[in-house]
Amino acid sequence: MRVLEFVDTHAPYLNEQSTLQDAVDKLDLYKATVLPVLNEDGAVVGLITEQQVFDALYAEWQAAARQVPAPNLAPFRRYAHARKDSPITQWMTPNPPVLSEHAPIEEAVVQMLQYGLDTLPVQGEGKFIGTIRLVDCCQAMLETEP
Repeated sequence: MRVLEFVDTHAPYLNEQSTLQDAVDKLDLYKATVLPVLNEDGAVVGLITEQQVFDALYAEWQAAARQVPAPNLAPFRRYAHARKDSPITQWMTPNPPVLSEHAPIEEAVVQMLQYGLDTLPVQGEGKFIGTIRLVDCCQAMLETEP
């Protein structure tokens, strides 16, 4: 089985002009955990995870939490508000793993485990066509007889 058979072609993504606020909005709206970042040609140039967005917005709170267990989050919101319009390119992982639409499902699983991701972008002819999730890989492998 190939990645193309299980790719979500309606997957959300960001562009290089997107902000942290855009990432929060799409992660929430689509209940996604990972968003590919595309250049103007439609190629994947970065990846931002839900955890990276949180880390970018609440770095000061996390630093305080290392000193005092579970400090009140409210005083740290001003830092998040100050960063919400910063470009996603400042926080994304550049040159992320990207799967070919023709890759076998097993390659998707290996890359997800290697990079600690549950979703990977898929490209065809150098352009983003969607994403594949770990659960899609599970489904694919269960559909075939051992």
